[in-house]
Amino acid sequence: MPGFIGIHLGAGKHSEALWQEYKKLCCKACNKGYSLLASGATALETVTDVIAVLENSPLTNAGYGSNLTWDGHVECDASVMDGCTLHYGAVGAVPGVKNPVKLAHHICKKQSCNALALGRVPPSLLVGNGARKWAEQAELTTVHSRRLISDKALKQYHHYKKKVERYQIHTDKILTPLDTVGAVCVDAYGDVAAACSSGGLALKHPGRVGQAATYGCGCWASNGTSHVPSVATCTSGCGEYLVRTMLAREAALEVQKNSCSVTGLHKVMKTKFMESPFLHGVEEKIGGLILLKCFPNDETGEFVWTHSSKTMCVSYMSDAERRPTIRMSHLSSGDTPRSTVVVEGVAFKLHPLAVRPDTSIYS
Repeated sequence: MPGFIGIHLGAGKHSEALWQEYKKLCCKACNKGYSLLASGATALETVTDVIAVLENSPLTNAGYGSNLTWDGHVECDASVMDGCTLHYGAVGAVPGVKNPVKLAHHICKKQSCNALALGRVPPSLLVGNGARKWAEQAELTTVHSRRLISDKALKQYHHYKKKVERYQIHTDKILTPLDTVGAVCVDAYGDVAAACSSGGLALKHPGRVGQAATYGCGCWASNGTSHVPSVATCTSGCGEYLVRTMLAREAALEVQKNSCSVTGLHKVMKTKFMESPFLHGVEEKIGGLILLKCFPNDETGEFVWTHSSKTMCVSYMSDAERRPTIRMSHLSSGDTPRSTVVVEGVAFKLHPLAVRPDTSIYS
């Protein structure tokens, strides 16, 4: 009955000393996702709960352990997209929410309502304290902002802030190893979904919103047809560059029309990101993404990833392999992050589609 779950722990420069910890976290997240799919959970529910697992780990820059703002606070971005309904929900620069992705999911589900009281349109993106208030009203877990600060993040904050104050260097030269975390999924009913979450760049300006909360930039998901494949994507890297290029949506559209996912992904990374006129003058174009492409009726799919960063950690689990596969993707020796793109991937098989118990919400 299950489908496929794929995740990433960011495009950046991962510590080799933490490799075993990364593997444990990937296994935990993928096993959680596969268990949910086996119980009949939807793709949207699955990616939300998988990202929540990643947010709860101090290894990632999402939720607990996020990078601190210049003022020493945690402000998180997150978004989800349902490929079946094409509904989208996001939060930006939200303080004190334990799992920002669950708040984004709650907002996304509200899109199914025609209107709020007096004909008001449900929001798709909430930021700051307004987002936190929505979380409180939805009875999601909120905490004091200090409880989201890990020892590692606090140490990095003091280290980098002293450097900036002493040497007046630019903050874009001190990116921490990890950025956005993301997940893509196809469920037993053939629906796809995507989700992402991020604490943002180190020492970011308070109130800054990155790609993880921006439509078409952090994640994208769209069910296909008999002739067009379903696609779900998630990005990672420098948020400002991913916002300018709308990389999540651009990659999805390109791969949907290209018969070869690897070729299509390489093309979009080269022409829409590395050579994009919107990034003219940018020296180090650090970005990456994971992408799921499938034809549910044919019971086949592909999971591909790409990055221009030094490393990108990805993991996935499918029907054929009942244990997660974890891979640390590297640039080749001698390649530089500013000029080289890595594209890799795997094919997977799906079980025959299950019969949806209730189709009313998808009509």
